[in-house]
Amino acid sequence: MSRPRSHTIAVALLALYCLISLLSELPNLAGGAAPVEGAPPFTLTVINFTLAILGLVAAYGAWRVQKWGVLLAIVVAALGILTALPAILFAPLPVQLFGGLGVVWSAAIIVLLLRPTPQPAVA
Repeated sequence: MSRPRSHTIAVALLALYCLISLLSELPNLAGGAAPVEGAPPFTLTVINFTLAILGLVAAYGAWRVQKWGVLLAIVVAALGILTALPAILFAPLPVQLFGGLGVVWSAAIIVLLLRPTPQPAVA
């Protein structure tokens, strides 16, 4: 099973992103749906938590060089970009920076997964 280097890097970035997202969303998820000042909406917390779990499944599939894993990883990264946009638009400055970092991180995952695999040279 040959895995392109760009897929290896993308899987590592996706797994790390999902683990960070899981750890950051757990306190918000444990807090429940009660509105808390400075916390994101509970719906967004549930979506981010679900995307993090799906992202770990996608990272496993992409690591095993399965088409479904790569496709799911691209979808999870694209949805990660969409869920980071409210933070960029409406949150205070430090959270805006983290939202921007999330957008760049997710875009890098998509680009790395969509890079064509190099073909061996024919002699």
